[in-house]
Amino acid sequence: MKQKIVLAFSGGSDSTFLLEIIYRFTNRICHAVFFQTPFVSPATLQKVYRFLEEKEINYTILPIDLLGIPLVTANGIDRCYHCKKALFESLLKYFDLPGTSQRCMEGTNLSEVLYGHRPGLKALEELGIESPLRKAGITEEDIKTLRREHNISPGVDDIGCLATRIPTGTPLKPKLLKVVDAAEDFLRQRGFHHVRVRHHGETARIEVAPDELNRFGNAKLRESFLHHLESLGFSSMLLDLKGYQKGVPPQGKFRHGQRSRKDR
Repeated sequence: MKQKIVLAFSGGSDSTFLLEIIYRFTNRICHAVFFQTPFVSPATLQKVYRFLEEKEINYTILPIDLLGIPLVTANGIDRCYHCKKALFESLLKYFDLPGTSQRCMEGTNLSEVLYGHRPGLKALEELGIESPLRKAGITEEDIKTLRREHNISPGVDDIGCLATRIPTGTPLKPKLLKVVDAAEDFLRQRGFHHVRVRHHGETARIEVAPDELNRFGNAKLRESFLHHLESLGFSSMLLDLKGYQKGVPPQGKFRHGQRSRKDR
């Protein structure tokens, strides 16, 4: 393999930006790697596949069974550390990078360090994974500006990691992940963006972009969504009036009035 850069590509705005920059504005050859895990929505996988094929980018889809790792499925406060470590150890082993001229990168920007608890960054540093956007001090707002200036795609997908929908301390199981994905997909199919359905036992806490909250005033949409949630096993739905926000995952069990910051 002749590629000099191996880039972990999630399909999000940051890794899409970094991938485009490498391909457009340097002479380096890049190989994109997408981790296919139980935490990835099938819709994301299809979008990433189409994007990479259309752009004619060298890529590898790397399947990894994260649910086979006890420290990940326990879903403790350090879950992201164990998850990132498993993902990138698999990548390094697959490409046999140590001792070669190749470099492994990922797309974390500086703003993400400021959001709060980010144990996954520790795993990246331990494994020697480069985060060029963070190192260069490039923030989320910088990326938005640079995307406009250079006509770069905002990203393939905004679904992110499905595990972030499950409160810390609740063991991760395939059924839970499939349920939140099915609930979110219902709204995405109806034109919603930035959708998150937080799983709190029999209660689903819904987050959508603030400017889309008023769409739930449509009785037909609301009733069909309630029916869909009931078919997935939820008995109640709570609509978060603050809307979707970035932050850290909800902690512990849900209580009425509890305030928490959210993950991507």
